[in-house]
Amino acid sequence: MNQFDVLIVDAGPVGLFLAHEMVRRQVRFAIIEQKPGQSEHSKALAVMPRTMEVFEMAGIVEPFRRTATPARSARIVAHQRELGRIAFDPQNCDYPYVAMIPQDVTERLLAERLAAAGGAVEYETRLVGFEAQPDHVAATLEHGGEPRSVTTRFLIGADGAHSTVRHGLDLQFAGSEYDQSFLLADVELAGALAGDELHLCPSEHGPPGALPDEREPVAYRGDGPG
Repeated sequence: MNQFDVLIVDAGPVGLFLAHEMVRRQVRFAIIEQKPGQSEHSKALAVMPRTMEVFEMAGIVEPFRRTATPARSARIVAHQRELGRIAFDPQNCDYPYVAMIPQDVTERLLAERLAAAGGAVEYETRLVGFEAQPDHVAATLEHGGEPRSVTTRFLIGADGAHSTVRHGLDLQFAGSEYDQSFLLADVELAGALAGDELHLCPSEHGPPGALPDEREPVAYRGDGPG
């Protein structure tokens, strides 16, 4: 098929969720991803309470609820002394916690829900270019070195900071980069920490933090200066 109502570029969390919504609404769509599969890296790892509510409205919250490690507070510690604790307690919410789910797991769960609903991602396919027409968008895709022309009523760029769609529209990125460098690592600690808390440790060398991981009870993700 080379004619769609919606063409979604990139199968990250946003693109996958949108694709699932297209299936739910019986919209003729395609979702493409230039990589051969979903990400295998942690990247982001916090799903917020309101996002869980959106997942519930879409009928896909249960695998996220079962998989998540609920973080109900943040503990701030320096030089083995507790400086404070911040509770996560959103009001009028069925998910009163931050759901700790690494992005690779989030993508896997969304891709599984999409497949179960009858949708599929076209991997190793990239958007080469596009041109807006009065009533549609003419786009050129590439798969295995072979070009393919498609038309779509709507083109959705879910392809991040270096978006081909945004560049094609000559739109500036509304944001800025951090001046600091950070290191994200999957580590196993020698001692146990509370599994339902974020642990923040400000120091003169930078702000390391330990974030709970659902896959191993004693494994944490730490962010620190790089």
